[in-house]
Amino acid sequence: MSYRDLTPGLGTIDVVPRRFRGIVRFVIEWLPLLIVAGLWEYASGTVVPAAILPPITEILNIAVEMVISGQIFPHLRVSLYRIALGLGASIAVGVVLGVGMARIQAVEDFFDIFLTLLYPIPKTALVPLAILWLGIGTQAAILIVFLACLLPVVLNSYNAAQTVDQNLVRSARMMGTDDWKILWKVVVPATIPEILTGIRQAIPFAFIALVSAEFIASNRGVGFEILRHGQIGNYPEMFAVVIIISATAYLAVRGFEILKEKVVVWT
Repeated sequence: MSYRDLTPGLGTIDVVPRRFRGIVRFVIEWLPLLIVAGLWEYASGTVVPAAILPPITEILNIAVEMVISGQIFPHLRVSLYRIALGLGASIAVGVVLGVGMARIQAVEDFFDIFLTLLYPIPKTALVPLAILWLGIGTQAAILIVFLACLLPVVLNSYNAAQTVDQNLVRSARMMGTDDWKILWKVVVPATIPEILTGIRQAIPFAFIALVSAEFIASNRGVGFEILRHGQIGNYPEMFAVVIIISATAYLAVRGFEILKEKVVVWT
């Protein structure tokens, strides 16, 4: 739960004077991270040897150097390209499949067992199979990202399509609209907010799955860089790459949230 989820009352953001709310929101969002960073800095060299847990200040300096020098960008571009293709494919397939399962019984009967069996499997467990099918490289990583992101999109699309206001559907039928046009002109637009929620849930999964896949099935990308630095004992560089990909994922999620708010208002 975040401050946005709290209802008005004692201890919520609503009791703070309006001119101070931006500061309070900033503190609520970033104070836990600052506390963790402070504990990390203290633990390095005291509780844990600095060779194993480098100081956070050193790691941040290295991360900044990697960005300024452009050293990380070739690997970051490869990783983001894989995420874009895998996530994009999961959105295209997931929306069609979820809405189709909700509105057409035959489609649900056909795919239900497959998706039920696929749901509990850790998608990183499929990396060896992806390598066997597609080899080491981009295609295997894209497949893992696709599988990791597919189910959140399918489930949210399915739930949204099942709960569409039936008055809209009946009104369209009374106007002589056939079932296929109702599906794409009434049902799909009504499900957009929930579909966007599914995509929002899928974005972190995409980054998690990609880095895991690149540990094994790639010789490029941020996951490969994390593994490479870790194997040769360059732990400051390893943690720096972790921070860079974490910051990238955070920016991707927040950027999508801003886009979602605008789209939901428009719809």
